[in-house]
Amino acid sequence: MKLGKVLPAILGMGLLLPVSANVAFADEPQVRVEVTTPFSLAASEVVTKVSFTVLDTYTVQGNSGVTLTPGQNYYVKIEAGKLRLYEDGLLPQLLTESSTSIIVEPTQPNTEQAVVQLKGKKSTYGYRDAMEFSLSTKGVLQTIASINNIDMEDYLRGVVPREMSSSWEREALKAQAVAARTYAMRQMKANPLINDTVKYQAYEGANIEGANSNAAVAETAGQVLMHDGKLIDALYSASNGGYTEGPENVWNGSPIPYLTAKPDPYDSTISPHKSWQVTLKAADIQSKIKSMKPATGTITGVTAQTDESGRVVDLAIQGDKGVVHLKKDATRTVLGLKSMRYSVQMNGGNQAGGTSVAQSLMTIDGNGTIANPNAVMVTSGNATKQVTGPIYVQSASGVKEAVTTTNSSASQPGTPLTSVTFTGSGWGHGVGMSQWGAKQMAKEGMTYQDILDFYYGPARAIGGYGAE
Repeated sequence: MKLGKVLPAILGMGLLLPVSANVAFADEPQVRVEVTTPFSLAASEVVTKVSFTVLDTYTVQGNSGVTLTPGQNYYVKIEAGKLRLYEDGLLPQLLTESSTSIIVEPTQPNTEQAVVQLKGKKSTYGYRDAMEFSLSTKGVLQTIASINNIDMEDYLRGVVPREMSSSWEREALKAQAVAARTYAMRQMKANPLINDTVKYQAYEGANIEGANSNAAVAETAGQVLMHDGKLIDALYSASNGGYTEGPENVWNGSPIPYLTAKPDPYDSTISPHKSWQVTLKAADIQSKIKSMKPATGTITGVTAQTDESGRVVDLAIQGDKGVVHLKKDATRTVLGLKSMRYSVQMNGGNQAGGTSVAQSLMTIDGNGTIANPNAVMVTSGNATKQVTGPIYVQSASGVKEAVTTTNSSASQPGTPLTSVTFTGSGWGHGVGMSQWGAKQMAKEGMTYQDILDFYYGPARAIGGYGAE
């Protein structure tokens, strides 16, 4: 989508570019995104034939004598180690062949009908602009990679409503558009070829577009988030559970000034993921960590260490043979949990019905006695005992202080558990913008700039793809 297509669309809707946008755009970036959604491949599967149609007149790049017409069926197939493009029919007609790639592109790229429709396993998916069929390999087998060569703004029309419902408030969608544009441009610097999965950003092409989300993309055209003259890492997730997180606590690395941990009252107000619970059988947990070292043997307990946001940054899974430590984001992904922000409860074994401590900071009354001593566990070696009497804590100076504990309990060594219940909040890594939080801010009348400031400040939105 060139600027010549963006501005008439905006003016036709009676809309104006935001003040911070620069109408003297730098060249609109091109995105190369491998399309995988239509094919739903298993890890070992390859694509040897792709069927498609076009909604407008297309030609083959480098071979203007080949014209593809709307309504006609075509397919690309691997034959004799090459890619061959056929016009489908009772007697398929070979149109062209290549040992590397075949690119079909619209003769009029600035039209809404410039769409290639790929026929997938279950349905047909439409993709704007050009489509490249590239001869690739998976292991020792040849396969066809379908790559959508598309203008950035057209790409975002298929990303924003995939990541956030097009029915949501316009200002939330605009914040999503700026974050998605920034994220894509930063990813493209390191990866000239991205794909349509959440490894980069979920992208579903023209099928998923909506009028509201298209308008949000158009109204923020060219805007990206910058800090210290560089594109930021505009991370986002569905819900942070009421508390944002710093990336250093989820992955490796140093703190980033525009991605910090802090309470999020907007997410906790609206998110349907603010409370969740799942129980995993001990045998299932053991199966999920069976490839890790050292071997745990039969699981007898878990110990969860949390950070200031309440997220588990170290989950120690104790067995009768050893202990496995899951660190940071692995405490979520390895076990298939919604988020890192959870507490644990042991079921079966010596700790049947035992509930983990929900907070890492215990409260002490005026006499220096812990208010709920039965919640405190004392660990020595592989054994854990529950404290049944009052505890008094005194520093070297004589001042009574709070006690820091771990968010867990563990059974006696050798006593197997039946299951573990995880009770938490949030969905995703929790770093950067909460999509549900953005929705609540928009509902309260805040602008997309307000949303971006809350989640990414001190970074700021800059027009012209950062060239302003």
